[in-house]
Amino acid sequence: MTLPDPVSAVDHPSDSKAQRDAEVVILASLSEQIAVPLSKASIPTGNGGRVEIDGASDDLSVLVEVYARQGTLAGAQPKKLATDALKLTWIGAQVGAKRLILAVADARVEAYLRRPTAWLTQALVDLGVEVIRVEVDEATAETLHRAQQTQYR
Repeated sequence: MTLPDPVSAVDHPSDSKAQRDAEVVILASLSEQIAVPLSKASIPTGNGGRVEIDGASDDLSVLVEVYARQGTLAGAQPKKLATDALKLTWIGAQVGAKRLILAVADARVEAYLRRPTAWLTQALVDLGVEVIRVEVDEATAETLHRAQQTQYR
């Protein structure tokens, strides 16, 4: 019996390919915006494991987590952002990173992370995690919106 080729298999309704593709676009735009080449990184941890980072400079002085979601946050989505910030601060301290960035692609997500009296906003400031919004082109934004409408989680 031959298994179907995963590349040609029909996408599952909750597949996050659109977000993964958008993360590449967002990371490239951020890289240009801050004038630092960034690429995915797999950083070893002290326990023999690894932590995957969406973007890092070659010397690991800049670490980035990208959040591609468009629109108002719901459910566990705010926790994902807090978890990304925790990952950045923890691994950033391990490797001596100078800049920690949460890159977002939507004004509503940015506004959520900048709420004046929210504990998460203050924690990001105190921990030195920058929130940078990156503009995405209309085609990327539309692809994300369509994918989010068909995904169920």
